[in-house]
Amino acid sequence: MNNQLLIWGAGGHGKVVLDTARSTGKFELIVFLDEDTQRASRKYCECSLVGGVESLHRFVGSAFIIAVGDNRARARCFESALRNGLLPVALIHATAVVSPSASIGRGTVVMPRAVINANTVIGENCIINSGAIIEHDCIIGADSHISPGAILGGGVHVGRMSHVGIGAIVLPCGIVGEETVVGAGAVVLKQAPSHCTVVGVPAKEILQPIPSLL
Repeated sequence: MNNQLLIWGAGGHGKVVLDTARSTGKFELIVFLDEDTQRASRKYCECSLVGGVESLHRFVGSAFIIAVGDNRARARCFESALRNGLLPVALIHATAVVSPSASIGRGTVVMPRAVINANTVIGENCIINSGAIIEHDCIIGADSHISPGAILGGGVHVGRMSHVGIGAIVLPCGIVGEETVVGAGAVVLKQAPSHCTVVGVPAKEILQPIPSLL
């Protein structure tokens, strides 16, 4: 792996990913890729901004991270980058606290002040956002997003491609199913089923997502 990093996604989330990458001190050159081709050849946060997926071949062998908040879109971009010969890298901000016994999957980003405690396993292509706390023995499925200030007690399982919203809490040994949204500030006492949205205290399933709660 060379010392160049490609960040796919030149939006607000990408700015925080850039700060995280810079905090590691591992990369001499950082460039952005964005699917809005009209922005190509411009600068973004003092970094070069290249075109969309048609530019991926230029970065074969380079490290990459996907800076896209939407789980499905992030998974799609991750697979596309892999197919084009790029190498996924985990980014951990210098202020994050990660236990030596924790496992961080490829392509996952751990943001400022996040805490990941002993024997936790984080899957590939996840976002562990600013100030999130993930206690011991948790398992976080691939392509998931743990939002700022969320707290997962010990032994929590979060299924693939799920989203735990800002300030939400999952009590110890709780389960969040696959492709599930836990709304901001919600408290999961025991289980949130797969393929649903839960909100409130205690968290209960609703029929439709409420974007303002996420």
